[in-house]
Amino acid sequence: MELVRLMGFLTVLSLALSANAQNSKDYLVVVDRIPVSELRWVMTQSGDHGVNAKSYWSDSMEQTFLVDPLNPTLRNQASVNYLRLLQNVSTGIVDPALVGVDVKLTKKKFPTAIELETALAAAGQNPNVLLESMSSQMPQYLALRDSLRKMNNACVNNLWPALPKVKKTLKLGSKDPIVIPLKTRMVQLGYPMNSLDNVYDDKVVAAVNDIQWNLRFKPDSKISPGGKTWKYLNVSCQDRMRQIRLDMEKLRWFPQYVEERYIFVNLAMSYFSLVDKSGGGFYSMSFRTINGRPERKSPTMKDKIVYIVINPFWVVPPTIFREDKVEEIKNLWPWEIREYFDTRHYQVWNKSFTQRFDPASIDWYNMDPNQDANIYIRQSPHRMNALGSLKFMMTNSYAIYLHDTNQRELFAEPHRLLSSGCVRVEKPVDLAEYLMKGTEWDRAAIERYMAKPGEVLDKDTKVQLKQQMPVYMVFLTSQLSSDGILRFAEDSYRQGTRLLRLGAW
Repeated sequence: MELVRLMGFLTVLSLALSANAQNSKDYLVVVDRIPVSELRWVMTQSGDHGVNAKSYWSDSMEQTFLVDPLNPTLRNQASVNYLRLLQNVSTGIVDPALVGVDVKLTKKKFPTAIELETALAAAGQNPNVLLESMSSQMPQYLALRDSLRKMNNACVNNLWPALPKVKKTLKLGSKDPIVIPLKTRMVQLGYPMNSLDNVYDDKVVAAVNDIQWNLRFKPDSKISPGGKTWKYLNVSCQDRMRQIRLDMEKLRWFPQYVEERYIFVNLAMSYFSLVDKSGGGFYSMSFRTINGRPERKSPTMKDKIVYIVINPFWVVPPTIFREDKVEEIKNLWPWEIREYFDTRHYQVWNKSFTQRFDPASIDWYNMDPNQDANIYIRQSPHRMNALGSLKFMMTNSYAIYLHDTNQRELFAEPHRLLSSGCVRVEKPVDLAEYLMKGTEWDRAAIERYMAKPGEVLDKDTKVQLKQQMPVYMVFLTSQLSSDGILRFAEDSYRQGTRLLRLGAW
């Protein structure tokens, strides 16, 4: 049976690594020099990387090792499994291209056998050092890895028990023995507490409000019987660990290192952060975003901002044109159509924008928007344009970019999965000022060019960036923030569910 399993492993390895070597044996030669005992230790400790350690060093392998550590079958199996561990940790267990259309990434390449041999030599022939050198060094990954270690310690030592049920609504000033375990759980998540007594104090209120905000509803500072806040705190340790593991997998799809300056958008939490460590300094910026609702997900991807548009035109995307605009127009009386377009500063153009049409001359009522691809609606630049006053253009072919909005009041809402895929940013002028730093486009110049209230323009202004800005967009439902708090969000995009179907954790 062990021989059959070994042949299966070799077949999988050969298929997985065929693009990098003519024969999987080239890889086995590299790691066959490492003692089995060292491989065993690395694989049994691999759970720190959010993988299933027993899928690399199984109970049957452990039994064989204890009886005969020099067993040749065990030797080969350990080498194959260690190589698979290296590949899983460095490129991901799941091919991101199989997850869904909202993931715009492809599987990273695994090093060639020669490159792996060089890396092992640089690691001093230490298999653990090699594994660490090939794992993600993204700050978000390292933070989740640290959180996973702490969570695992809580699970193993039974420090994360199920919470007692709340029998009455708890609010500021409440005194109840149940407050003690609730505070303990909050401390485990990183929330500061004055004490672990039975008083529902201001620190508890602050933690509850933060949790409720993450749950995307207006905070009420209370914990109610069977309510969402209590359920959030009562999620089991194992379930939270699984959530973190799935997010670590998503981060493995990206480059191993982030640039000195980059933007990171957590789509699950609708939050933007910018980090700049260039020149030995440190600058950061963070604020809220509005991004794709579950029906029109913002994609998980990496791109870069290459230029900024001041006072952008908004060309209605095909999906919104088909599903929203045409349906809106069909509900109008014929004599209302022109007013509909004029009041919104919409225009109708052909696909190449060389011919403009009178909207009242088009038979919207019998239009099949899936067939008629020669009609485009474009909105003129003005303060209440759907893109607002600023658009941050990236290079992707999916019409996904960052932009201002005409619905700025929505940033005050906890539920911000509202857009049709693009990411609306809370502080567009701050972002533009940073990106155009060192040019003639200072804040005063940017605001001077932006359309004034009531002003409608007939042209936009494009500003090419001197330094392109990398952008990471990831749907992470767990995040260790800079304030030391481990936060969780609901899997509204169902990415975690899809990942579980594709891989074993």
